[in-house]
Amino acid sequence: MNRLTIALPALAMLAGCNAEPTIKAENASIADVAAAAKDAIKLEPGKWETKIALLSLDGPGLPPEIATSMKQQMQEQTVETCLTPEQVKTPPQDMFGAAKNCTYEKFEMTAGKMDGTLLCKNAPGTPSGEMRIAVSGTFASTSYEVTSEAAMTMPPMPGGPAAGGKVAMKTRVVGKRLGDCDAPKAG
Repeated sequence: MNRLTIALPALAMLAGCNAEPTIKAENASIADVAAAAKDAIKLEPGKWETKIALLSLDGPGLPPEIATSMKQQMQEQTVETCLTPEQVKTPPQDMFGAAKNCTYEKFEMTAGKMDGTLLCKNAPGTPSGEMRIAVSGTFASTSYEVTSEAAMTMPPMPGGPAAGGKVAMKTRVVGKRLGDCDAPKAG
């Protein structure tokens, strides 16, 4: 499950895209989408604030202690990052998803909006099933807001149903450029 919590914010970073190009892909690998969007990612360098929030978690097949642990791990978090001019020139491929065995069933970004569905088979934490992540949001070079809805099939777990179960999670990531990066401290 930790890889899922890492992948969702990484996907949300897609939101810092330039609104000019239109990118469409179907049944494309993460690498293909990253290559197609390479010139469309136009984040402004500087100090960025990113807020990550778990909006909902529905897991009737999860043992209560696992559901509680997941909710605690995904409490709202705020992270500040300094993006250098060099870093914004080429976005890292993991902005489009870091998990293996994943394919974009569809992906589109145009006119300040993005929409995509990522399908991951045998994803970490779901060894006998699959995970589907729908991502949508708005973006500009200095701000973004992205909602991700992940649905996965979990294997049987101690304390849960013998057949495993479905888990659905919804997150929102909001980012904004705060200004220039802080000057390095002398030391």
